[in-house]
Amino acid sequence: MSFAIDNEVKDRVRLSVNIVDLISSYTELRRQGRGFVAACPFHDDRRPSLQINPERQTWKCWVCDIGGDVFSWVMKRENVGFPEALRMLADRVGIVLEEDKGKGNRDDKKRLYDAMAWAVQEFQQCLLHAPEGAAARQYLQDRGLSDESIRKFQLGFAPESWSWLIDRASSKGIGADLLEYVGLAARGERGSRYDRFRNRAIFPIRDVQSRPIAVGGRVLPGASADVAKYVNCSETRLYHKSHQLYGLDLARDSIVKAKQAIVMEGYTDVIMSVQHGIGNAVACCGTALGEHQIKLLRRYCDSVVLLLDGDEAGQRRTREILELFVTEQMDLRILTLPDGMDPCDFLLKRSGGELQELVKGAVDALEHKLRVVCQGFDPLLDTHRANTALEDVLETMSRVSKDSLLSNEALRLRHDQLIARLGRQFGIEPSEIRMRMESIRRSAAERAKQRQEFRQNFAKTSTPNERIIGERGASVSEQLAAPNSGKAIDSSGSRFENEAAVCRYSEMNAIECELFEVMVLYADLVPMAIERFPVANLSCHTAKTIFQTYLDLELAGHTLDFESVLSAVEDAGVKSVLVSVESKAAEKLSYSKLSPEERLHSLCERLSGQEDRAHRRQQISMLENKHIDDNTAIDLLAQIVQQARLKHGLVETDTP
Repeated sequence: MSFAIDNEVKDRVRLSVNIVDLISSYTELRRQGRGFVAACPFHDDRRPSLQINPERQTWKCWVCDIGGDVFSWVMKRENVGFPEALRMLADRVGIVLEEDKGKGNRDDKKRLYDAMAWAVQEFQQCLLHAPEGAAARQYLQDRGLSDESIRKFQLGFAPESWSWLIDRASSKGIGADLLEYVGLAARGERGSRYDRFRNRAIFPIRDVQSRPIAVGGRVLPGASADVAKYVNCSETRLYHKSHQLYGLDLARDSIVKAKQAIVMEGYTDVIMSVQHGIGNAVACCGTALGEHQIKLLRRYCDSVVLLLDGDEAGQRRTREILELFVTEQMDLRILTLPDGMDPCDFLLKRSGGELQELVKGAVDALEHKLRVVCQGFDPLLDTHRANTALEDVLETMSRVSKDSLLSNEALRLRHDQLIARLGRQFGIEPSEIRMRMESIRRSAAERAKQRQEFRQNFAKTSTPNERIIGERGASVSEQLAAPNSGKAIDSSGSRFENEAAVCRYSEMNAIECELFEVMVLYADLVPMAIERFPVANLSCHTAKTIFQTYLDLELAGHTLDFESVLSAVEDAGVKSVLVSVESKAAEKLSYSKLSPEERLHSLCERLSGQEDRAHRRQQISMLENKHIDDNTAIDLLAQIVQQARLKHGLVETDTP
C-alpha cells in the first residue's frame, strides 16, 4: 500500500480511539482543569504526574520525560513495536488493516457519492419540512439567508439525535459502515456507530461537478460553550479539505467571466455574496488557502482577491499565503473590510455594490505587505526596524525567479516599480536593494542544496522508523510483517541495533526547540520553515530526525497539523519529543509577544546572521592571506563595505 494510504489508515485508527478511554482502561484517571492526571505506571509515582490532554489526544510524564499519542502509549505499556500497536488499536475499534479486496462495495466511489448525495437530501428535507428543523430555519432566516439561497446551496439540518441518520440509512439499505467511510458517522469506544453531526445546520461541500463530497456543520445558538462552533467531515476518499473550495461549482463560470476569484473565509460569506450578486466568491474549507487550491483557481483565472475577516487572525492568514502566490506567479490582491467585519455582516449592513467597489480598490499583495511591515515607525529614522522590514519584503520578492522576470514583462515591470518604491521608502539606492535580493536568492539556493544533501545523508544512516515511509507499493500487511523492523542500516549496508540513536528533547538547543515549537503550533508555517531554515545548523540527531520527519511528510503531501504528524510517526522516541515540544510551545503562547511569522523570521535571521558573519570572515581571510589578485581584492573589499553600509542603513542616496 502506498505511503498516503498507509497514513490514511493510521489516521482512521487514531481518530477512532479516544486517549482518555484508552488510558483509563489501564489506570484510574482524575480530571484536573481541562485535562486528566493519573499515577504514571512507568515509575514509582506517589503523586499523579501523568498528564493526559484530551484536546490534543496526547499523554506526557515529565518525570520519565516520555509521552506521545495512543500508539506510543500501547507501544510503551504493552512493550510492542508500532506495527503491533497499530494492530491492537485497530482491533479495539473494529478497523480492518489488511487490503481487503473482497470488500470492493465499500471502496467503490460511486457508492460513496450516492451515499453522500442521499444524506445531503435527507438533511435538506429535515430543514425545510420537519418540526425539529424549526430552530435551524429561524437561525438561517436571522442570518439573512433567503429561501432561494438555502435551496441553491442545499443547506440542511441534523437533529439532536445519536442515530437519526444511521436509522434512516438502515431503512434504505445503506449500511452504517458506508456512512462512516464518507465521514458522516463515527465509531464509539465499544464499536457502535453514531451520527457525527447532531443539532447543527448543515452546509454541503461539493466538487466542481456539483457532487456532494462532504458537509460542514454549524452549531445553533444556545449550544454549550464547550461545543465546537464548526465541525467538518473527516478527510475521506472523496474529500480532501486542502484540495477543495466551497462554492466553486456555482462560482466557476462567474470566475472565468470576471477573470478573478474572491476568496472568503466562511460558508455564509459565500452564500450571502451570491445572494447580493457577487457570483465569483468561494471559501476555504476550514483551512488556510494552500498550494493545491491556488492551482485549482489557476484553471479559471489569473487574479485572486483575498477577502478575509478584518480581525488579527484573518490578517495573519493573509500574510501566510502571500509567498504561495508569489511562487505560483499569480496576481494576489488583499482587501481588509472596515471595523473588523466579516463579508456576511458587511453585506447585511451595507450592499453588494459597496463590496464590489472595495474589491476594485484591493491593493497588490506585496504593496499590502510593505504597508504592514512598515506600520508604526519611520523607516528613515528607525534603521534597525527598517532593516528587518526590508529583509522581510525582499525574502518574499526573491521567490520570483530571474527566469520568470525575464519571460514575463508585466511581472518584471511590477517588480521594478516595487524596488523603486522600496528605495524611496527606506532611503536606499535600488542597485543596493537588487544586490541584497540577489544575496538572499543565493542563500536560498544554498539552503536548498543543504536540504538535498541532508536528505541523502539521513537516508543512509537513519532507521526505517525515523524515515517514516516504508517501501512504496508495499501493502499494510507486508509493512507490518517486515523483518528487522527494530534495526537500522548503516552507510555500508549492514544492520545494527539502534538503541544508541534514541531521540531526547534535552539533546536539542534553544534555537532547535523554538523552531519545532513554531512548526507544531502552526502547520501553515511548516513549508516556510522547511525552506528557510538552514539545515546545516541542526546540531543533534533528535533535531535532524524531527526535521526529516516534517520534510518527508511535506514532500508526500501529508497534512502537517500536530495530531496528523504525531500519528504518522512510528518511533516512540520521536513521538515523546514532539509531545514535549508541543507542551512547551503551549506554555509560551500566553506570554509570547511575537507573531508566529515573527518568531520564525527571527530564528532564520539569527542563523542567517551567523552565516553572513562566517562568509564575511572567509572574505577577510582571503584578503589577509592574499590568495587573490589585486583587482579581485578591490572588488571584494568594496562588497564587504557595501554590505556593512546596507546592514546599518548608512547608504547615501539622491532621494531628498
